[in-house]
Amino acid sequence: MNEPDNHSKHIEHYAQRHCSTQWRLFLELVFDELFNSAGKEESSGFWRHIGSRMAIEMPMGECATLESLEKAINEALNLLDWGYVSIIAEHQKMRICHSACPIPGDSQEGIDIGLLAMSALLEGLYKGWLSQQGGGYGGAYYLH
Repeated sequence: MNEPDNHSKHIEHYAQRHCSTQWRLFLELVFDELFNSAGKEESSGFWRHIGSRMAIEMPMGECATLESLEKAINEALNLLDWGYVSIIAEHQKMRICHSACPIPGDSQEGIDIGLLAMSALLEGLYKGWLSQQGGGYGGAYYLH
């Protein structure tokens, strides 16, 4: 895992450069307005729901191995230009590490709200995809 300073630089890079210019301001304002109007819990619930809807719209075929699941997820993420994932098996559990997702924001507060929204959205997305595999989601993942 990256040191906090490198982690912050990594997030800042993607906030400023990776999120498409045509969507950056719009997404930053949507994330901010929803967070400030509905609060952290309700806005996170909304984004998890959006992620679960995305999993339905982008179904994951059956994957026989963890490696094939990781490959299929990365193919789907590549279509969205939403970064990439690595899945690590640990003690009968999976650790999902997501890197390079597009997070809009020009201020630290905007980046933090974007991280919150995208984390919840990705949680819903991964939960949906894992459910399609016949498994549940009871863990955490890491967003870089």
